[in-house]
Amino acid sequence: MTHEKSNKPELFVDNEPYQWSKESITGAELRILAAIPEGVQIFQQIPRQPDREILANTVVDLAAHKGPERFSTQAAGSQAG
Repeated sequence: MTHEKSNKPELFVDNEPYQWSKESITGAELRILAAIPEGVQIFQQIPRQPDREILANTVVDLAAHKGPERFSTQAAGSQAG
């Protein structure tokens, strides 16, 4: 059985796709990968659950769910709409 899809987990930040070579990513690595400035909060979007805030030392298992992980950002102190 062959897979034409890349071995790298795909993830999305604010609907922009990113490739990552490992099965987990920290908040600090995600901030660098997606060029998210300090002072901007990162949230993991989890279906049927409240969004989870991702801090610098938070580890996200990218292989835990079927499909790509999705993240959103917002300015610190603002409220999601």
